[in-house]
Formats: sequence, structure tokens, C-alpha cells
Amino acid sequence: MSGHRLKASTRRVGPMVVCSFSGDVVQEAAAVAENVLDKALAEEPAVLGVDLSGVGLFTSTGLNVLIQVRKRAAATEIPLVLIAPSLGVRRVLELTETGFLFPAFDTAEQAVSGLDGLTGGRGAV
Repeated sequence: MSGHRLKASTRRVGPMVVCSFSGDVVQEAAAVAENVLDKALAEEPAVLGVDLSGVGLFTSTGLNVLIQVRKRAAATEIPLVLIAPSLGVRRVLELTETGFLFPAFDTAEQAVSGLDGLTGGRGAV
């Protein structure tokens, strides 16, 4: 088991809710990540942003969390985007050929600027 606990915070950037994670996204942390992301989805944002810039170890558990939350978000027509995914996250997405599922932006502000393309204009401010 890793010694880097998963820390999470949530903030609003315009019409987008951004959940930021730091530490390791491993099996022991899955419930924390799912809880934070589900609470953010309940706010019904125009876009759900997941900031993974502070993530060290990202395992298949982390990928499964993202895929399951993406499915729940899609069911309510809320796009899910990644913000500054760390090298470890990008590597897992590359190896599993799942990166195409998650539009990625360098910053939350860039994601907000791209909202029209993600939401068809429904979330534009």
C-alpha cells in the first residue's frame, strides 16, 4: 500500500465544477474519489472537471473510477474533462488507449473557454 493518501478538494470555475486530487489513486482511495466526484455531479454543473495534476500513482482503479463517473455524467449530459493530468495519469490513458474518452486541458480556465465545444453552448457564460 502506498503512503500517499488521496486528498481532494472541489471548487467552481465559472459554470464548471472542478474536483482536484493529489496523492495516489489506488484501490484504497477509490471510495474517496467516487464520493467527491458524485457530489460534484449532483450540483449539475455545465462541465465536470477533474484536476489530476497532483496525482502520483494512478492505477487501473483510478481509471475505472474515471470511466464509471464519465458514464454517470454522460447519462445527465454533463461532459467530463481532465485538467492537467500528471505524467502517471497520461501514461495509463496511453497504455489503455482510453485517452480519447477524456478531453484534457492544461488549466480549468482553458476548459471553461472551450465550453461551447463541449456543451453545445448550454453552459456558456
